[in-house]
Amino acid sequence: MGLIYDLLWKLSPPGIKWLLRDEFSDTRAAGAVNGTPATPGPGTRGTIEVDGTISIAGGVMTASAQAFPADNRLATFYNTAFSRTAGRVLIAQLTCVNTITQQGVLWAIDMTPVGSAAEARWGLVTYDNLWTARVSTLASIAVGVSAAATAYSLALILRSTGVYLLCSGGGYPTWTLLWMNADGNNTPLYVGITGPNSASYSSSFVRIPDALWLPQPLAFDSLSRGDGALGSSETVGPDGQATPARTWVNRVGTTLVASNKAQASALVGGVAIATVDTGTVNAITDATLTRAGNEVGVVLRYADSDNYIRAIHDGTNCKLVKRVAAAETDVISAVVALGAGAIRVIPDGTSFALYLNDVQVGATSTINDAALQTGTQQGLYSTNVGNTQDLLSIFARGSNGEYAALNRWSF
Repeated sequence: MGLIYDLLWKLSPPGIKWLLRDEFSDTRAAGAVNGTPATPGPGTRGTIEVDGTISIAGGVMTASAQAFPADNRLATFYNTAFSRTAGRVLIAQLTCVNTITQQGVLWAIDMTPVGSAAEARWGLVTYDNLWTARVSTLASIAVGVSAAATAYSLALILRSTGVYLLCSGGGYPTWTLLWMNADGNNTPLYVGITGPNSASYSSSFVRIPDALWLPQPLAFDSLSRGDGALGSSETVGPDGQATPARTWVNRVGTTLVASNKAQASALVGGVAIATVDTGTVNAITDATLTRAGNEVGVVLRYADSDNYIRAIHDGTNCKLVKRVAAAETDVISAVVALGAGAIRVIPDGTSFALYLNDVQVGATSTINDAALQTGTQQGLYSTNVGNTQDLLSIFARGSNGEYAALNRWSF
């Protein structure tokens, strides 16, 4: 009875309604997938097969490479057009024979394969053994490691503008937030699994539940309030989701709200630091920076004034700096123009990646000092009273199971 119940639950999980569902439970010969219904549905498949072939058997859709391919693509798309809705969740499973070439899962403006980065689409695509984020028409952004012959579940969650991209499988034992962005609001969108015909890949499910779901920030603050004390962060996130209010604390010097931005009003030892405690060590920290002089940025894993990590711009370089027992070391440093000033740090245990304006700065690096492994405070850093920060956004990486709600749709 247990096996029968499990089978029936997979065929029709209780309480879940689907807008698109394909478990590939039928059998289709190579070249005979186009136009067939998703099983158990709803949905209808459309395929693009040039030189390579797509087939279905044993609960798996397989795209098989051609030995000597032309520069063409393989793709399985679904013919339903979805209106962009914040919280619309696409979950699909993908296994690649190799992860050197571009194979991925996408929300796309039309039913054509990956093609150039200039095409408007949102998703995760492998390239050079990395997961790369495709976000609107921006160039691909390296956001994580991908491994060959490994089954990954990918969650692509639409925002009113942009997308959240999460991954589970391989080196990501829990649902992990790889990337988020707020670029592009194209609608309608189509679902696709695509790759070059020089590579083989497979999938065992593609699903879109009727229910909407959004990741909840650990803290979010647009600083859009009256001048004065920082007070508390906001209770509504960037996509309207409920968000816990966090109390701002001036750790070093004084930082205030001024003209809808955070700005240091007094430095101590040449520094101003203000933090919120999110209770989480692995916290993706974003802010938008405006620099008048010296250093401006964010802090994370703040333990005390002598032990923390900061990501800053000094007018020439974008840096990730560790401070341990008051001694400082540049972990990442590169000459990069501040530009729009959107800085992001992604911590994952002892691994740290730094981004500025959607471009990775330097290489993903290691910080393994014991003093910097337990701090749960993140926030603002400045060494000039003319600098400002706004749009502070802090999300869990996911290492503590913060996104386990996605498991209900990725059984």
